[in-house]
Amino acid sequence: MKRPRLTAFCVLLLFVAGSGFVLSQEINDAYMKYIQGYSDEFNQTEEQRQNQKEYDRLYNQLVVESGNSAAEIMEKQIDERLNALGTSRTDVFASGTDRATLEERMQVINNIVQDVNWEREYALQQKIAEKEKEIFPDAQKRQQRQFQLQEGISRRLESFDDPADIDLLLQAGSPVARSYAQPDFLELTPEQKDLIKEIQKETSRKLSRIRDKSMKEQTVKQNELIQLSMRFSAATTDEERDEIHNEIIRKTRETYMDALKDCMPELKATLIEGRESYMRVLTDAQKAKIKAVMDDMPDYMRNLFAAIDKQGGGLSILHNWQPGMGVPGVNPNREAPRERTRSDSGRAFPS
Repeated sequence: MKRPRLTAFCVLLLFVAGSGFVLSQEINDAYMKYIQGYSDEFNQTEEQRQNQKEYDRLYNQLVVESGNSAAEIMEKQIDERLNALGTSRTDVFASGTDRATLEERMQVINNIVQDVNWEREYALQQKIAEKEKEIFPDAQKRQQRQFQLQEGISRRLESFDDPADIDLLLQAGSPVARSYAQPDFLELTPEQKDLIKEIQKETSRKLSRIRDKSMKEQTVKQNELIQLSMRFSAATTDEERDEIHNEIIRKTRETYMDALKDCMPELKATLIEGRESYMRVLTDAQKAKIKAVMDDMPDYMRNLFAAIDKQGGGLSILHNWQPGMGVPGVNPNREAPRERTRSDSGRAFPS
């Protein structure tokens, strides 16, 4: 029987993990019971499974459509925003431009690219959330479970002392453009939704700036990557290229994690600041609704968080995925996720 699909956030956490962390049997049991509990709740009947297949089909369709239009939208919006600043791409790359000015102008374009990517992803996730409501009769409960998972993790940000924990949140999109931060049960006003969206976007910008700065400071490893790239270009056999390619992947990951370790206090503080800003938007009545929802957490999720707390916090229970195990809940007929550049993967905001 096919493994059930977990909530999108948990699937992503599992997909990008793989640290080799060895879990105790007790923690592993809590993890497996979480997977089974979600399956029992949302993927038992034939109707539920058919609804899931239809959702997967429409999900893939929306993602493909968004990807196909991405380049055209990007070109248009870059030009529009540069024009609003009184410049153009011709001016940015004008010959004779000194290095400092060129870097400054390139940073402007990079900021525009990040904003456009963020807006596109935000719009995509809003469409996906609407499709979820159309397809699943129990969409409200699914949304509630997604919120509970994200909120439970967000409340434990202070306990994160492993860069891999922060990496999981950043790579999963945690989930700045998803609907979790604006669940229906909160009955947010249009003004609140706009404020939350701006907080999410600003948090994303801050996280990207921090990571980019830290990556640039890894000068020795960056030079090693340049040398490896030159060796790859000069390679004459497939075997040599494969070997160098694997080394580039390993070194890139190593460089990224070193950078993440160096800037982890800033990243963590930014995530916490974003969460606090989010909570300030809510009324006391809405905060009371969150408390009631979190108090109504199912046992399979409550036990998962109890296991996380017992090991001292952090997300290492979710580092359990290993190559060859498969990704719990991923439909084998679903497209593989599109690879994303570092420039647009930093959308992170705890619900």
